[in-house]
Amino acid sequence: MSLNSKTLPPLNALVAFDAAATSISFTQAAAKLFVTQGAISHQIRSLEENLGIVLFDRQQRQVRLTAAGREYHRHIADALYQISMATYAVKNPIQETQITIAASHAVASLWLMPRIAEYSRAYPDTDIRLLVTDNVLEVDTADFDCCIGFSAAHPVSYHVDRLFSERVFVVSSPDFLAQHSQLSPTQLLATRQLVLENPTVGWFNWPNWFEGLGMSPVVPQHKVTFSHYNMLIQAAQQGQGVALAWDHLLTDYLTTGSLVKVFDKTLDTEAGFYLMTSLVGSKKQSLDEFRLWLINNI
Repeated sequence: MSLNSKTLPPLNALVAFDAAATSISFTQAAAKLFVTQGAISHQIRSLEENLGIVLFDRQQRQVRLTAAGREYHRHIADALYQISMATYAVKNPIQETQITIAASHAVASLWLMPRIAEYSRAYPDTDIRLLVTDNVLEVDTADFDCCIGFSAAHPVSYHVDRLFSERVFVVSSPDFLAQHSQLSPTQLLATRQLVLENPTVGWFNWPNWFEGLGMSPVVPQHKVTFSHYNMLIQAAQQGQGVALAWDHLLTDYLTTGSLVKVFDKTLDTEAGFYLMTSLVGSKKQSLDEFRLWLINNI
């Protein structure tokens, strides 16, 4: 079949249909595309007239896809995505010597930065652009070549490498431990706990840690709460209390002795930290070099 204006429906109508089919809501589709609900309804109705089929069952206050609508969306969704990525690639030519890495604040500051320095010495011709955000798994894949983040389940991406598993235990500064050397482990946990406020989904906090180990929760006499994990770890280094530590994130701090393990119990979970390569990043040799180097230098 040859492509022409008679065999292809209007692109704007397809975009409106895709947004509505994805959200199952004309209102949410309108908000996503920054148009009115009436405009979405008009575009979908015109598409239905063009195709000669009904795409949505319209009920009071809600809509749902018809069987024909579900089948049609299944075929066009991937095609629209490919058109979008092709358009992005044309407008943003691949810069082979630059790679953009997205990472959370904790991963970037505690684990990634020293490794970027090492990588830059090994590959001096590659430029690094670091994109730091708390919700790294929600960043548009068009904005990075790869991202590094924590996930309780295996994430979905063009290519995924599991970097390391989650192992969680308790740490403090050597001075804090020495000052409380007469205390039992449980008493030490009850002194001052450093707490992460509103952690990333799946990220452990004290109640989760105690529950995971089958222990009764230890209620602290005092606690200090932080909005970012790297700030919490800085406070632990300064002797402000006990903190939950993620094994690989704090390897350098444990090696240098600025933090020490204070409790012999370690919680191993199914969660982990992942390196996710985007479709754009997969086309760069420099990104592949970085990915293999990072995996071999964990």
